[in-house]
Amino acid sequence: MQLTDQITAESTMVETRHYWIEFLRIFLGGLLFYKGFYFVENISVVYEMIEQNMQIPAFVLAHYVVAVHLVGGLMLMFGVLTRIATAIQIPVLVGAVFFVHGREAFLGEGTNLEFALLVLVLLVVYFFYGAGKWSVDHWIIRRKEK
Repeated sequence: MQLTDQITAESTMVETRHYWIEFLRIFLGGLLFYKGFYFVENISVVYEMIEQNMQIPAFVLAHYVVAVHLVGGLMLMFGVLTRIATAIQIPVLVGAVFFVHGREAFLGEGTNLEFALLVLVLLVVYFFYGAGKWSVDHWIIRRKEK
């Protein structure tokens, strides 16, 4: 590969970097929304997991988890109040990592610990990064500047 080809490839990657970050935010929001919908359909499983792992009333916590995943996932997908959406999701994922899946073997068969940990890390990244260019937050900021 010649030097000019390498420079062109690197500049293209830098120019299109935000597209991939935006796509990841939208995908993460959709994934959380889907997980919330899954929890709605299987609320008894959520009750059972909470009762086994925590000393908090399962009814209250299960409905909090479902609401946070559904509403927060949609907010994250569309980039509406992204930092708030991630801030309300982070405690749920911390609970999932340390209390629900914390007893599972890391990289074991049938474990969801890696998934929960990955989602937690991505939520922390988007808490600091923000919504990005393809978001309602960015559209509102641009509108206020005009």
